[in-house]
Amino acid sequence: MGCYEVSLGDTLGVGTAPDVRRLIEFLNRQGIDPSRLAGHFHDTYGQALANVWKAYECGVRTFDSSVGGLGGCPFAPGAKGNVATEDVVYLFENAGVSTGINLQKLAETGVWISKVLSKSNDSRAGAALSAKKASRNTTSSKTSPASTEKVDWSLVRETKQILVYRSGATGNIVLNTPRNGNTLTSPMIEDFQAAFRAFENDSFISRIVISANGKFFCTGMDLSQAALVVGKGGDASLGIFKPLKSLFELIDNSSKVTIACINGAAFGGGIGLAFSCDIRICLSSATFTLSEVKLGLCPAVISRYVIREWGLALSRDAMLTARAVSASELKVQGAVSLLADTPAELRKTIEQLIRNLRHSSPGGSKMSKDLVRLAWSHGGTTAQEEGVAKLFESMMAPGCEAVLGIGEFQKRNKVDWDVYAAKAPRAKI
Repeated sequence: MGCYEVSLGDTLGVGTAPDVRRLIEFLNRQGIDPSRLAGHFHDTYGQALANVWKAYECGVRTFDSSVGGLGGCPFAPGAKGNVATEDVVYLFENAGVSTGINLQKLAETGVWISKVLSKSNDSRAGAALSAKKASRNTTSSKTSPASTEKVDWSLVRETKQILVYRSGATGNIVLNTPRNGNTLTSPMIEDFQAAFRAFENDSFISRIVISANGKFFCTGMDLSQAALVVGKGGDASLGIFKPLKSLFELIDNSSKVTIACINGAAFGGGIGLAFSCDIRICLSSATFTLSEVKLGLCPAVISRYVIREWGLALSRDAMLTARAVSASELKVQGAVSLLADTPAELRKTIEQLIRNLRHSSPGGSKMSKDLVRLAWSHGGTTAQEEGVAKLFESMMAPGCEAVLGIGEFQKRNKVDWDVYAAKAPRAKI
């Protein structure tokens, strides 16, 4: 009959996860592959989502669902509808399984259609997301000026490789060679390092953003340059190794808060650029590919940052398979802080993050970075203990930022540290 798929329908909604497992195992023994099956679970007894996950664990990859949990069953009065699409998407995305679905838009659709049909929204995730969004909208009047002030960028430098912007205490270095995927050529590295050092040495700068124009964030090492020296070894290979190493170390060792704003796919050294930063936000469609193994190479220079931020297991998997790792997978790992669905939302997200970081003191931020570095490099050693003791002494010393911070906290005031830093006296040189 040309049947390509059989849906396992529990329209009464009485099944449980053990029932699902037993059924699929029985079908497997009859020679029916899970890839030919689909799950169709109603939520009458609140078991639908658990049944979906159990079916997924058993190899099923297709599921029927309905926005807002719409539906029912004519044979079972009082039966609930199909499992809510919002709940299924929320489950899989937070488990690191990309669905390609905009969850916020989906949740808004569920709210809308429930209102049109004059029924309750039976999606728990959809209702929660909508309530959260409404809460954000209603609390805007309670935010401080720093939380609402517009971020205006001023162009301070332009080269053939980069654009350099500034907004108050925030610097922004934009990779601007989209035609070649913002590759890390020698001129790109030189211009980037010069701009970064200028911000690093500026006492009025508290944070540095790294962003890019075009389809890609950064496609990594310049392979045309590598092709000229591969197989020669010695000084020839050092000519590529040293600039890349110094580039990533410059970012990693920065005293400022560094933020990678990732607008698209990143490969190789582009991943190093992003994950040598402190914080990463990116488009939800962005991917990260360590493709070196396909070329007979390995991600040598960037490995310390990838392994530190991704963890051993994921790093090994990504290096050996050269697969594209999704932004949502890295979000689950904690390696990516925030996701945005469109370029416009990405701009809003980075601007809101910058506004939020105005309430983080420069000194406190630097000391926090030092704590993480001590734990990573010297965890469990005397060096870590001594380092922590020195940092504690520094944060309690006369004239420290905490004098103002704690004082304002006791007055129930938020400190805008950008304003404070701008007013603080500076040594004349």
